[in-house]
Amino acid sequence: MARAVELDPQLDRPPARNLAVPHRFLWIVLPYAIYMGFTTNGGASYLLRQVGMPADQVANAIALLGIPSSLYFLWSPLADLWMPRRWWHMLATFGSAGSLALGSLLLYRNAQAAVWLFFFGMVFCMLISSAYGGLISAMIAPESRTRTAAWAQASNLGGGAIGPGVILYLALHWKAPAWASVAALLVILPGLTVLLLKEPLRQSKPSFGAHWRAVGRELRLTCLTPKNALGLILLLAPPGAGALIGLLPAIATDYGVSGASVVWINGIGGGLLMAFGCLAGGWVPTKLDRKIAYALAGALNAGPAFFLAFAPPTHDVYMIGTVVYLFTIGFTSTVCMGLVLDVVGAVGHSGSLRYSILMSCSYVPIAYMSWLEGRAAHHWGFRAFPAAEAISSLADLPLIAVWLWWRHSRSAMPRGYKSAPR
Repeated sequence: MARAVELDPQLDRPPARNLAVPHRFLWIVLPYAIYMGFTTNGGASYLLRQVGMPADQVANAIALLGIPSSLYFLWSPLADLWMPRRWWHMLATFGSAGSLALGSLLLYRNAQAAVWLFFFGMVFCMLISSAYGGLISAMIAPESRTRTAAWAQASNLGGGAIGPGVILYLALHWKAPAWASVAALLVILPGLTVLLLKEPLRQSKPSFGAHWRAVGRELRLTCLTPKNALGLILLLAPPGAGALIGLLPAIATDYGVSGASVVWINGIGGGLLMAFGCLAGGWVPTKLDRKIAYALAGALNAGPAFFLAFAPPTHDVYMIGTVVYLFTIGFTSTVCMGLVLDVVGAVGHSGSLRYSILMSCSYVPIAYMSWLEGRAAHHWGFRAFPAAEAISSLADLPLIAVWLWWRHSRSAMPRGYKSAPR
């Protein structure tokens, strides 16, 4: 019985046609984007400083809030169990919204307690990501996944800048109960669109042991096979990480850029630029191998980074380089999510778990490239930030060249040689 479940052909292939329109995921991803953007990308840290928390404690708080995004694969299997993924999405959305509202109210009375409420909300928030990743795998045909990723990433990067910007503006002009309530509604309302999805029924309800045997098989096929090995290496490699996004504001003064320009280009304006880049990434030809597409997209980031590194350090250079870089990194993020979905393949018993693991892999380069670029700047000055980014953006090209050579060599082998016993 257990083996029959593991080999269920309905679970081992993606849907033949789309069961949802790709642009619907623009709204389904928005609760995650708004909560994540407000708590970890500036809004919460600004308000924590306003209520009197010292800068070093604010840094510790933001570091704490970043922990769930690195570990959420530990609880992402929940989205594959017991009830449809859309209900997990709704549960996580309400959990995030409730934590945001209560934490915002508590912010003015006990900032430390507010941070822990935001942390609790982050646990729910990352479950939203697991749920919509599994939904895409279950409902979107392979040829439409990059287009779906374009809408999802446009929501993630664009909505993750605009929504938190609106919340911060209201927080500075309204009383706490009013803006906290609106903030919760901004998370909940777009999340309700997930109820419009007609999620396919689970094909079987195996026993607990049979389920986890099937999960183990799917993890091996996804993560431990030659077919997907290069995809995993590319996700862990530097190109496409976008580490320079968080470092560009730090070198703005070296280019003579004012604070107002930094706020705009790295805030709502930058979010819109990345969103446009994400949508442009949806036009990548479906016949192009996702691994090749990701390597080429990552290499695009080298252009604006080299420009920032070697052009004269002026206001116009900073603005032009940053505008182009934010657009190309948005483009790359769509292709990255397309690669993740390509590696995930069919949803099976563990689509949300496998999606979460692979997305966690794609976050690893952000951490180590931020550190490496910081070390480079320590030794060679502010230009080393974009210079290191530019050089690292080309790292996937030799990997792809070797892979293409290897694939061509295997296809050129005589058939008898390939089938000879080892």
